[in-house]
Amino acid sequence: MRLVKTLLICALVIIAADSSSVLVQSEPAISLSGSGRNISFSGGGFLPTDTTCSVSSPSSNVILSSACVIQGGSAYGGFTVGNVLSGEYVIQVTGNYGDFAQAIVQVDGGAPQFSQSHLAGYQAGSSVSIQVSGLLPTDTTCQLSSPSSPNVIIPGTAACVILAGGAAYGGFIVGNVLSGEYVIRVTGNQGDFAQTVLTVD
Repeated sequence: MRLVKTLLICALVIIAADSSSVLVQSEPAISLSGSGRNISFSGGGFLPTDTTCSVSSPSSNVILSSACVIQGGSAYGGFTVGNVLSGEYVIQVTGNYGDFAQAIVQVDGGAPQFSQSHLAGYQAGSSVSIQVSGLLPTDTTCQLSSPSSPNVIIPGTAACVILAGGAAYGGFIVGNVLSGEYVIRVTGNQGDFAQTVLTVD
């Protein structure tokens, strides 16, 4: 009888031990690498049933283009950083079963800039063409001005057009001003701007 009780107790302990075991699925995780505008990523812990994946940013439109491949719970790919302000942005890789992993990318965006760092050799009445890159992609209009002397740009002659991707083109006619250096500024409608120096002979 004692042997039977002992066997029953052992059986109950084994059953209890089996019932307490829990299958744990690891959380998906990704890591980022690269520099500049092109970033690659790799990660694991995704569901083995995932066959496709996507890359997005819940915080902004920081991703210009992307690619993602997933197999056996591992994801690989990369993306190109869009024209956004400097800062930290959330990057999310999502499997087609809804499982996802996130990481932070630090963007050190370059300031908008003129194609020419110095506009030289102009006189009163000269036509000046300008080109700017690096403006925000959300800009839809731009304005040409001179903070140092409004008169260096003849009123009504300034024109500025902004294209997709943060590029601006335009021009103006130099006003009747004294020889010297004048600041020329292109401002996007989101408040971002680029400046260069115009030398009038």
